[in-house]
Amino acid sequence: MIFISAAFFKTAKICPGLTMSTASIATPPPPDPRRAYTKQFRVAAQLRFIAICLAFFAYVLLGINQHSATWAQSASGNFYLQLLICWSALWLLCAVAQLPASLYRFFLDRKFHVAKSGVRSWLRDFLKSSALGFVFGAAIVGTAFASNNFFPSYGWLLAGILSSFLFMAVNRSLPWILSFFYPVLPLANKSLQERLTQLASKAHLRVGTIYEWRISETTRRANAVVTGVGSARRILLTDTLISSLTKDEVEAIVAHELGHCALHHVRARLLLQSLIFVFIFYVIGLAVRYHLVMFADGNGSWNDLTLVPGFFFYWICAYIYGNVLLAMLARKQERAADLYSWTLMGRSGPFITAMRKLTELNLFVFDRRSEWRFTSRHIRPHCCG
Repeated sequence: MIFISAAFFKTAKICPGLTMSTASIATPPPPDPRRAYTKQFRVAAQLRFIAICLAFFAYVLLGINQHSATWAQSASGNFYLQLLICWSALWLLCAVAQLPASLYRFFLDRKFHVAKSGVRSWLRDFLKSSALGFVFGAAIVGTAFASNNFFPSYGWLLAGILSSFLFMAVNRSLPWILSFFYPVLPLANKSLQERLTQLASKAHLRVGTIYEWRISETTRRANAVVTGVGSARRILLTDTLISSLTKDEVEAIVAHELGHCALHHVRARLLLQSLIFVFIFYVIGLAVRYHLVMFADGNGSWNDLTLVPGFFFYWICAYIYGNVLLAMLARKQERAADLYSWTLMGRSGPFITAMRKLTELNLFVFDRRSEWRFTSRHIRPHCCG
């Protein structure tokens, strides 16, 4: 077989009908940075999960589980302090294991010019987020063990309900939590503040303070959040959103977020999340009762400190797959909120142009085959309260 290069056909004169011009040669399209970034972002997320799994198995296979339980019992006579010590050891190992994947994510953001901060600033934020994750995880672990110890028959139900309230409290406290990482100040743009307040009134929703979430020094990403309920409802806009979009476009994005409130999407999502939590704790309770928790002593009791790593592993796996159900609901809610935004604004143009700009800023793009694995805050360049 003879291979002939394309350059030959440009100059060949075999016959006039076979001569090829340079115009007939298709030029390959330039690579899409959004797809390249999204693909590598998925890899970073998968590496992070793998790191947690490896940390879990290292924790139990190296005997750290038994040693931490023994040390906790010798350090304190209070079971819940012992539980906190065991959780601290496990979380510290998981945080260290996640460090390489998180660092890879940071350099990925720098490579695609999404992040602007340096390594020192990134490390400071990593430590802050790890500390918050520790506190949140300790609350989940403590809730599960306490509920099942005090109410053995219905502890799974109580743990599910209390975990749901914990998530609601986190949602309501979002401005305060974000202030640990970025300046969160009342919106200084009075004209935009007035327009958004009027927009909320038009949607028959009460809105409290409108905040400017200043992230431009560390990232170019743009985001919008409506969190809380009733008079405690807050609107948060990143300064990157305000500077990159026109006022009409900002209004269209906020109208979409208000649509989730007006259409009771937040309530439906919290209800589904509560049911998922109750089911997760019910299944884990059965696993404890029938000695199916990995690497535990197997006494079928929630007074066993060696349950901590197995509980954590089951919880995180179930939580991830539970988010698939939330994502299915979110897909429908996002479409409904889009339509609500267009109706409230009286036109769709600003919303469409805003989404195009946000997609370019955040570099996220998903195809139909993969978007089901991600919640709405990953699909959309903004998140919903």
